[in-house]
Amino acid sequence: MPFYRMAAGHALAMIRRHMRPAQTIEELSQFERRGAGTNSERRASSWLATQTDSPSRACNIEPFWCRPNWALAHAWHVGLALLGSLLSVNSPRIGGALVLAALISVVADELLGISPGRRLTLEHASQNIHAAPTTGPPNTTHLIITANYDAGRTGLCYRRRIRTAAAGLRRAAGGRAPGWLTWLSVTFLWLIAVAILRLEGSKGAGVGVLQLVPTVVLVLSLALLLELASADFSPAANDNASGTAAALALTAALDAAPPRHATVELLLQGASDGSGLGLRRHLRARRKQLRAHNAIVIGVGPCAAGQVRWWTSDGALIPLRYLPQLQRLCAQVAADLPELGAKPHRGRGSTAALPARAARIPAIAIGSVSGNGIIAHSHQRSDTQDHIDQDAIDDMVQFGLTLVEHIDAYLAARRATPPSAPAYTPAQS
Repeated sequence: MPFYRMAAGHALAMIRRHMRPAQTIEELSQFERRGAGTNSERRASSWLATQTDSPSRACNIEPFWCRPNWALAHAWHVGLALLGSLLSVNSPRIGGALVLAALISVVADELLGISPGRRLTLEHASQNIHAAPTTGPPNTTHLIITANYDAGRTGLCYRRRIRTAAAGLRRAAGGRAPGWLTWLSVTFLWLIAVAILRLEGSKGAGVGVLQLVPTVVLVLSLALLLELASADFSPAANDNASGTAAALALTAALDAAPPRHATVELLLQGASDGSGLGLRRHLRARRKQLRAHNAIVIGVGPCAAGQVRWWTSDGALIPLRYLPQLQRLCAQVAADLPELGAKPHRGRGSTAALPARAARIPAIAIGSVSGNGIIAHSHQRSDTQDHIDQDAIDDMVQFGLTLVEHIDAYLAARRATPPSAPAYTPAQS
């Protein structure tokens, strides 16, 4: 039997006996309404810090200020575009300029986390929990295992039927359908084109009909975003208390049997549901250090229901492809552990690893997806501990342990391979 399979099996047995991810989920779920920037989130971070602190790790709570209500931020952008659409009937130049400003704001918010709409939302304090080894070999690759622990909001747009229909459309398109922000941006571009037609003298019912369609879309979008911005928070047992529990268990198992060529760090992100603000803040503060140590980020998503998946791409606006080498390593793990049924998955949202990918840091996202292509109970009131599947979490931890084993082998081969020699491939592990 290969070493990695024996190590994974031993670690899995240890996790079941001592670490109890289900208990972590239960404890974390008791911090009700732990939305980004809330007192409940701060209490949850203090509790998580006690779970990560150990003689071999130094745990730090890293507070930061942020504006986490992304739905309200985009509601401002949609409202600006809607105003531009109305004004463009009589003043196409002014109306088109407002819609263009809204489009630029949407792009800036997605890429940078900063936009005029974001500035018009309330600022809150949040915090990351960072646990790094107190000792370790110098100049090794930093392997960052990360998950967000805050709860997302429920809302009409997260209703099961809507999400299932959207997943069905993506499957029909071969997984290449764009994300919702892409469709919103297309609507803005449509209105800008109509404003240009009006500016050039086009009039009549035809132009009015062309403008009516995207305007109706904006009205519906504004209503959905405002409803989401004021909605209650989900219990978030699966999304993403399960990812947090799996990240804790995975890190503890790697402390017992650490990789030889990487230093494992744990980062639990605050204020990161939907926009990854916690990881963005962490990367900005340590970008030079992470690049110097060739950091690799493994983002752990909801994993308490469904089968194991690794994300090949992600992003609600511009789909970003995760590092091909890490994807190949995930494919090798899936081949080595066929009983897990792990497969690739194209995402069009925001995973725990997406900000690292946007910052050009090698990253991969892993999680579990149900048979209809959605994350079970995500952002719904039904996301409670009653629907947690311990076996699914065990599968995720086993997949993560084996993936780290492959990454470690890849790092060893890369260091041992002369520059002129053939590159390491997963099949060589």
